[in-house]
Amino acid sequence: MVISFLFGLIYGSFLNVVIYRFDDWLSILKGRSYCPHCKQTLTWLDLIPLASFLILRGRCRYCQKPISWQYPVVEIATAILLAAGYWLIFSTDLPLWRQLVMSFGYLITLGGLVTVFWYDLKEMMIPDQLANILLAGTVIYSFAWRGEWLSPILGLIIGLVPIALLVYPSKEKWMGQGDVKLSAALGLWLGYPLAIIGIVAAFILGGAFGAVGLAIRQLKLKQAVPFGPFLIIGALIGLFAGEALILWYLGSIGYGYY
Repeated sequence: MVISFLFGLIYGSFLNVVIYRFDDWLSILKGRSYCPHCKQTLTWLDLIPLASFLILRGRCRYCQKPISWQYPVVEIATAILLAAGYWLIFSTDLPLWRQLVMSFGYLITLGGLVTVFWYDLKEMMIPDQLANILLAGTVIYSFAWRGEWLSPILGLIIGLVPIALLVYPSKEKWMGQGDVKLSAALGLWLGYPLAIIGIVAAFILGGAFGAVGLAIRQLKLKQAVPFGPFLIIGALIGLFAGEALILWYLGSIGYGYY
């Protein structure tokens, strides 16, 4: 757990670079990191995941301008999710080779989730490249986990149909095509029946956010709000708490199993 958490901090640091430099992929691999304010090239002491932010007290060493909170938040979130995911994977009774394949798929999926989450928040769009990377990770993870096709395909349909019914009849006025691809990938990732929890949670969270935003006058009635982050949070709820929520619900209506 500790090793996966520390690796998650490093992975999150890399994902921050991807988020900021997505429009220039070559610079992700070759470009040196620099302060966005003073353009000073940063040394390795400035780039230690989380530790540098804390040591520098959230300010650039050279110009003293604030460092975006995105950096530590992405690093910590990635570390927590990576550790939690690996704990979930290796607590199963699956053969080791399937656990290792799931781990690889989860690593790709997590990178796609974190990048899409922040990119959609900043740019109000989900690029096809990110959606395709996420889909590749969910395919690897889901089929290694389930070992069959029916559950992932049903999950894909559950994730795809509600969003598609909002996107295409409205000609993308309510949501974008990127949300369709994202919801399909997440549904495939969760499979049936966990995809039901994921999509329901996404709509509940999105609706609650909109209602609160309107009530406190931080949102306008027709203001666009990115839905991708809610789909991702809903999917994470489905992955880590979906089975417990389904058992609780069925127990509340008189059924002990699903």
